Order: sequence, then structure tokens, then C-alpha cells
Amino acid sequence: MRAAVLLLLATLVLPLMGGCGPKVMNVTDPLAGPDPAGFRTTVHHWPTEDSPSLRFLNVYDPWEPMNRNLYEVNASLDKYVMYPAATLYKVFIPEPIRTGVRNFYNNLNEMPTALNSILQGRMRKAAISFTRFLINSTFGLLGVRDLASRNKKLPRQNEDVGQTLGYWGLGPGPYFVMPVMGPSSVRDTVGFGGDILILYVEVEMIYQAAGMDDTRPLDLTDLILRGLNIRANTAFSYHSTGSPFEYEMVRFIYTKKRELDIQR
Repeated sequence: MRAAVLLLLATLVLPLMGGCGPKVMNVTDPLAGPDPAGFRTTVHHWPTEDSPSLRFLNVYDPWEPMNRNLYEVNASLDKYVMYPAATLYKVFIPEPIRTGVRNFYNNLNEMPTALNSILQGRMRKAAISFTRFLINSTFGLLGVRDLASRNKKLPRQNEDVGQTLGYWGLGPGPYFVMPVMGPSSVRDTVGFGGDILILYVEVEMIYQAAGMDDTRPLDLTDLILRGLNIRANTAFSYHSTGSPFEYEMVRFIYTKKRELDIQR
């Protein structure tokens, strides 16, 4: 009975209260249309070789098609020959011996560095390199031990014929990928030939001082060991950057590094 009375009162009173309550209106936004207005934003595309975002990588490379092919040839040689050989070298040759080989060749490079420093008028560098050579060749057992580096005043210097040519104003010329050896330029390729000649003369003088006549077996062993030593101590691997622009990156980094090498 009570429920019926409450229901009757609600039926009579609520319509009267509706006139005093807030009105509900349908408001339409004048800017809203039947279709979405939409919006605009910058579309990002993967950069192409001519993209403005990559122009800082530009290097004078008129032989680019040939260089790219040589780059891929070098990558294949490294993958199937040099890298496996260097890996076996590191697996089967104990680290102390590999360190001794690295020190030995670094010590041989001291005299070419001293010579190039003199040609550039950098006598302090020449003196450091010559002093290092004397210390490591005597107390360091022909350079097997790098005792000179323990002296902070005798840091290892690096100068080559390419840097000497650049110091005297010869431009790098076109970029060039050397077979096997990798990134270079016309100037540095000529300089590399000069470096090889200086090292050859140095080694032959050592052979003569040791009284050796037939040095062909030693020359072959020296060539193989040098190659293994260089590859085993080089961290870079072809196609390991994950970038589709690895060729441009390597070209840019090499070119800028050589510029800095000449300036310092």
C-alpha cells in the first residue's frame, strides 16, 4: 500500500519539478561538419643519397661506381679470407706472442715516422720516435717489448708519406678504395707506395746487418705476419654497422680523419 502511494506522488510531483530544473539542449558546434576536419604534419621519409640530411657526408668521389664495387670485393675478401685467418691467428697464437708481434711491427714503424716528421719539420715528433726506437730495440728486445710507452713523455707518433704530402700542400684528390687495403685517396695511395718502399729498405738493412743473403722466405713470412697483425688488431668489420649508408660513412670518416692527421 505504501509503495502504491509513493508511486502516485512521484507521478504527480516530478512533472511539476521538471519546469524548475536545468534544461537539456542539443548544441551543435558551428565548426563541426559532417566530415572530419583532419590535420597536417610533416611526413618523414628515409633519406636518399641526395637528401639534404646526408650532404655533410659528401666527399669528392668521381669514381664512385668503381669504388663501390671494390668495397664489395674487399668485403668478400675480408669475410672469407682475412677475417677467418685473423680469427685462427688469435685462437692458436697466445696473446703474449701476438702482443710481441704487434710491438715488433710498431717498433719498425718508428723510423719511417721519424723520417716523415723530419720532412715535415716536426723535430720534436722525430726525436720522440727515434728515442722510442732506440729504447725498444735495445732494452725492449728488438721491439718485442714496448718499454718506451711506459714513459708518458714518449707517446707513440704516427706520420706517413701521405701526411707529409698533405703537409706540403698536396690535396687528397679523388677518393679511392684500394684493393684489399680499403679506403684511401689518390694522394694517400701514392703515399702508401712510399711507406712500403721505406719499410722495405729498412727491413733489407736489418737483413744485411744480420748477415742474411737469401731473404725471400723471410719476406713472405713478414708479409703474412704483417697482414695477420693488422687484421687481428682492427675492430672494423664490413657490413656490420647496420646502416644502408655504410659506404658513405666509411668514406666520410676516413677523409675527415686524414684531414685531422695532417693538421695535428
